[in-house]
Amino acid sequence: MRYISKAFAVAVGLLAIGLLSSPVPAADVLAGKFTLLHPTRWNDTVLPAGDYTFRVARTMTNADVLKVRGTNQTIDLFIFNESACEICRSASLNLAIRDDNRVVTSLELPGFHVNFKARQSAAQKREELAKSPSPSEQVAVHIN
Repeated sequence: MRYISKAFAVAVGLLAIGLLSSPVPAADVLAGKFTLLHPTRWNDTVLPAGDYTFRVARTMTNADVLKVRGTNQTIDLFIFNESACEICRSASLNLAIRDDNRVVTSLELPGFHVNFKARQSAAQKREELAKSPSPSEQVAVHIN
């Protein structure tokens, strides 16, 4: 009987520890907002013009999660901070402009920089290299 009560106490203790412990949630590193004046492609998603909020959350892996939220569109991206950016003093979302199309190329926040590579076919890359450098645009990012 004594053995059963000790085993029962150990089992209840382990169950309590398991129920009370929860996984560590991702911690927000940076948060802010920006406004897009034109529809803009970000990876495979087109964000309509409008106001957006964002959050960069640290995970338990090497990747961070970038969550972008707008009225009509949201995207979640796993990102890898490419460097503790020494020259990234201002906050901006950098866009390349080709014809009237805008594509996000990078995000710069104080001490944080990440590039977004546009997926292109080999023919598109050759055509782009033959053209003059594409104009760019910076969208101001406001950090909370």
